[in-house]
Amino acid sequence: MASMRQLEDIMAQTWASIKELSESHKETERVLKENAAEAKLRSIEADKRSAEADKRIAKLERTVDGLTRKMGGLNNSIGEIVEMIIIPGVKENMNALGHNFNIASPRKEFSGADGASLTEVDLLLENCEAVMAVEVKTRFAVKWVERHLKRLELLRKNERITGMRGKTMYAAVAGIHIDTDARELAVENGMYIIEIEEDSERVSVVTPDNPRTW
Repeated sequence: MASMRQLEDIMAQTWASIKELSESHKETERVLKENAAEAKLRSIEADKRSAEADKRIAKLERTVDGLTRKMGGLNNSIGEIVEMIIIPGVKENMNALGHNFNIASPRKEFSGADGASLTEVDLLLENCEAVMAVEVKTRFAVKWVERHLKRLELLRKNERITGMRGKTMYAAVAGIHIDTDARELAVENGMYIIEIEEDSERVSVVTPDNPRTW
């Protein structure tokens, strides 16, 4: 039979265990509350960024409507109007950076040796020594940067057909809103970033630290 001393030790150990479990439970609750608060903050920030992007797109849509009316009510899509704003500004800005492109071809299509469609470039800038393939989207996401990278490799792989043999090939992405992840991926791959300034209906160009060539 257990002695009084042994019973006291057992009780002490039991209370110590209960206290430890209680403190552990409180710590777990604290961590859960902190994580919930952080998740809520991240959600609020994400909603805010999305709302800001939606505002920019809505603002450009109003610009598009204005341009469409000025053009006599032509049935242009947002993509077509974006290209109309981008094309003149891109060539001017790139030449100011020393590229000296003398040809700007929107929606440049390339066909394979069998005549089937190979790929299409939204805007191709050219001179005798270099080209720049520009991908245009209203809102640029990571998937569009990845597809543009594949397009660039395809153009180089088929340089005999595309007429790019011996030419240096640069790349750029252009849009009204470029997602943060898409921007980072484009910068990592040495692409120029072209953003539309809705208020002035002009474009601004961000030059990568190390422009990549293909």
